[in-house]
Amino acid sequence: MSTSVKVTKTRTSEGPGGSMKTTSYQTTSSMESDTSYRPVYKSQMTPRNTTFVQRTSMSGPVSSVLSRSVQRSMSYGQPSFAPQVFSNITTTGVNNVRETRVQEKKDMQDLNERFANYIEKVRFLEAQNRRLADELEKLKAKWGKETSAVKAMYQAELDEARRLLDEAEKEKARLEIRCSSLEEQIDELRTQLDDLTNQSVIDRERLERQNQQLSEYEAEINLLRRRVESLENDREKDKKEIARLQEALNRARIDLDNESLNHIDAENRRQTLEEEIEFMKQVHEQEMKELAALAYRDTTAENREFWKSEMSQALREIQETYDEKLDSMRGELESFYNFKIQEMRNGATRQNMESAHSKEENKRLRQQLTEMRTRLNELETRNAQLERELELIRREYEEKEREWELETSDLKNEVSKLRAEMDAMLKELQDLLDTKLGLELEIAAYRKLLESEESRAGLQQVVQRVFSRSEFVQDSSGFSSGFSSSQQAGNDVMLGGGGGASAADGESGGDASLKASQVVRGEMSAKTTYQKSAKGPVAISECAADGRFVMLENTGRKDEAIGSWVLTRVIDGQERPEFVFDNAMRIKPNGRVKVWAANNRPTSLGPNDLVYDEQSWGVGAHVITKLVNNNREEKASHIQKTVYTS
Repeated sequence: MSTSVKVTKTRTSEGPGGSMKTTSYQTTSSMESDTSYRPVYKSQMTPRNTTFVQRTSMSGPVSSVLSRSVQRSMSYGQPSFAPQVFSNITTTGVNNVRETRVQEKKDMQDLNERFANYIEKVRFLEAQNRRLADELEKLKAKWGKETSAVKAMYQAELDEARRLLDEAEKEKARLEIRCSSLEEQIDELRTQLDDLTNQSVIDRERLERQNQQLSEYEAEINLLRRRVESLENDREKDKKEIARLQEALNRARIDLDNESLNHIDAENRRQTLEEEIEFMKQVHEQEMKELAALAYRDTTAENREFWKSEMSQALREIQETYDEKLDSMRGELESFYNFKIQEMRNGATRQNMESAHSKEENKRLRQQLTEMRTRLNELETRNAQLERELELIRREYEEKEREWELETSDLKNEVSKLRAEMDAMLKELQDLLDTKLGLELEIAAYRKLLESEESRAGLQQVVQRVFSRSEFVQDSSGFSSGFSSSQQAGNDVMLGGGGGASAADGESGGDASLKASQVVRGEMSAKTTYQKSAKGPVAISECAADGRFVMLENTGRKDEAIGSWVLTRVIDGQERPEFVFDNAMRIKPNGRVKVWAANNRPTSLGPNDLVYDEQSWGVGAHVITKLVNNNREEKASHIQKTVYTS
């Protein structure tokens, strides 16, 4: 089996001078296969020729015209088969062979087309590279000196600017790291200060409790002392009462002895009187007998009767008189005796009662005195124990007070050191922030100057003139091409081909570059001042200079509700949209709340991160930020003023 494929390609290109260039090349592919029945089989079909003509026209990136014509001729045939062999070939085998040949032809055609396209593209690019290299050499030969001078003039300044920018970025990164480290140290110191303050409060509360307990002990001791004094007074009173009762008892005993003596004396006198009465009775009887004897001796009866009657009467009278006296004396003695006996009995009973009462009272007082002595001993023991405890507590109190004073002194010294360090850190942080802001402002001013000068009369204009001159040279040679460039400086500037460059343009371009160089070499400084004020614990602690966020801080010791409060901002006399806090918004003690601009919000918002609806809070030379409550009263303010000097 033999297959022959002939591909003829013709490429026509138009040169810079309008000349036509034709390139033709031919590719032939043949496949032969020997079979065992080649001498036998001979095809009866005539060979067929197929010609494909393909024309392609394309324009390159430099406005060149390229046309391509491809002519393909294919002839194929088969040797004839003998009639006796033709009957052995089935229709299926013929179809399979035909399909295989058709597929192989298509594959070969595709491969040839791809190979031809690749060769064509490679040759076209090589030709373009050679042409561009020649043009570049020509441009370098003509304009290399001026470009080198401009490049040398601006390269040093650009390198210096890049170096300054890199140093500023490094310094900014270092300062940011330093700021974050200082903030962490400040947070740690604030945490330590809070812990020490809490410990001091706990120690103070403990000291107050101990003072209160000491006061209670002292009050109890004073109460016990008063009770002991009262018991001592009661004991003295009891002693006086016992002495009085003892004295009364002694007096009662003396009276009893006196009454006993009087009783004995009365008994003796009674006995004496009774004996005297008996004696007088005997005397009277003796006298009566003598008188009777005398009477009996009278001789006359009348005298005897007279004397007998008179004697009897006298005796009766004497008897009556003595009987009356005796009765009266007996009655008096009996009454006196009975009175004395009754008096003695009453006195003895009263004395016995008083003595029994005194004994009982004495016993009770002795028992009470014993109890009081026991209680006094217990109280003295308790008092001694309390005094020892009081002494221990006083010593412990004095020791604790000394320790507390030492700790307080150490804490005060440490707090002073921490405050000094914090003030130094805050000062350093403020200096770093001022330096950072100054660097940012200088970088921004420098960037604006570079962009404005480049967009107005700087490097871009010089490049435009260089490209314009190169385009003029290219146009004069008959080859047209275009260049485009864009520089972001508030708008896009297009640099295109066409037209020439005059000497006046060259002079103006030189003047513009000189002016830009002078402006770049100039110096600009910015001075920024901050002023903060707050009417309450909530204050505006920080406002980002680039308008990224506004931060509020609660310096109090309790939650502050800022629901429906409003943040206002005035930049160079122009008011920005307000930000209204949620009704349930609260700031915890020593807590902070950041209100981020929508364009600078972090990827993950925390509970104290809020988002402002605008893209930025805005920047300017005179920025006033205020925090207003529900009654439109100003609670805090933050004023930033920036003054530029050159």
